[in-house]
Amino acid sequence: MAKFNYFSYKEKRVEKFSGRELEDLVFDLIHAFAIVKDPTAAALLVQDLLTEKEVYNLAKRLRIAKLLLSDTKQDDITKELHCSFGTVVKVRQWLTQAGQGLTHVIRRLPKRREAYRPKRIPGVGYGLPQILYTAASAGLAYKEKAQLAALIG
Repeated sequence: MAKFNYFSYKEKRVEKFSGRELEDLVFDLIHAFAIVKDPTAAALLVQDLLTEKEVYNLAKRLRIAKLLLSDTKQDDITKELHCSFGTVVKVRQWLTQAGQGLTHVIRRLPKRREAYRPKRIPGVGYGLPQILYTAASAGLAYKEKAQLAALIG
């Protein structure tokens, strides 16, 4: 019985996959993201699939695209996000050449929840609905912030 040489084993590179195998890989990836329906499940999937640096780089590219679509100047983007001018140009090229998917996603992104802060402290002069809305808003903002901190941490 021959010994197995672990050092001679090489992983199959992407270039060596057949067209059918590449289609299967991409099919699985796309449907893995399509299955996810809520932000918590999406965060867990991203955490399991990507390294910390990959998440950081993708998040930065998404923010660059978001700022470019809101007509922010490239110089302002490089200063705000501490990225190179080349990165901004690359994302701009993606958006102009084939950015329909990215544009669609960015336009549908929700705004982060901020705790509702009334001009006056709830109490005298406020009804119960206003007090409940203030408490619920603060709770949702706190929960969202805690989930993001847990993902980042």
